[in-house]
Amino acid sequence: MTSNSLFHFGHRAVMGTLRRLPLPAARFGFRAYHKAMRSLAPDHVARTYFGALMHCDPRDLIQRMILYFGVWEPNVSRTIEQNLAAGDVFVDVGANVGYDTLLAATRVGPTGRVVAIEASPRTFALLQSNLALNTFADNVRAVHAAVSDTAGTLDLYEVDAGNIGAATTLATRGGKRSATVDALPLERILSDDERRRLRLIKMDVEGAEPPILRHILDRLHDYPETMDIIVEASPNDDAIAWQAIFERLRGNGFSAWAIENEYGLDWYLKWRHAPPLRRLDEMPSRQQDLLFTRRQQLDRDGT
Repeated sequence: MTSNSLFHFGHRAVMGTLRRLPLPAARFGFRAYHKAMRSLAPDHVARTYFGALMHCDPRDLIQRMILYFGVWEPNVSRTIEQNLAAGDVFVDVGANVGYDTLLAATRVGPTGRVVAIEASPRTFALLQSNLALNTFADNVRAVHAAVSDTAGTLDLYEVDAGNIGAATTLATRGGKRSATVDALPLERILSDDERRRLRLIKMDVEGAEPPILRHILDRLHDYPETMDIIVEASPNDDAIAWQAIFERLRGNGFSAWAIENEYGLDWYLKWRHAPPLRRLDEMPSRQQDLLFTRRQQLDRDGT
């Protein structure tokens, strides 16, 4: 057994033990283990629950959860899994360090395609390094750009040093400008074949989703009827815009389903199984991960 294999074995044993403890003891044990891991190295190679390898810095929120739990946003992960099959195309708008990209790559297989789009230069470099760790990721095309409703450039703002995924093109979120990046509409990024076979878009661009979604809706006839959309909706940024998007999607035959999601340590320690998706008839008033689908009905478990 290699030293790397020994690390992964011991790491799984520690985390498995912590998750079986009562919550107060699990919190205490986790914080001690986290402190030890940070002192060992600033970067660890983690293994996700679906078998991908990823460089993870425990100081970053997303990478920390992947490192310790092997998963990020587990209910979103399950929805992605259940909505992809071999040969499909998945588009990851706001790919971050590549967790959802790698998950999708395992689902669509060598006959499918994943298009991973990330605007931040620093995060895009991390995405590329994670793709290089995984031989099965040959079906991934990484694109360094921001998705927008028009071609041009956009300023990127870093909001939280402890969460690189919080980077946004919205100046109103109060971040520090870190870069100016190329921006393109989605149809300018995708090839004709990728667009024709597109099964699922996952979009998480920290509040910049409404104009992108409006642009997609303006050209909905260019996309397959079977295309679904998973989006992180943040109505606190622009409730009127999100309400209009929600109504347009429903007017175009999409039903809306809430994907429950939390980010705290306690939730990850307690999480065991994804609950069924919950159908929505109204736009939520708070941040919510949503699945929009034109399938007439979902299975009983929301997939």
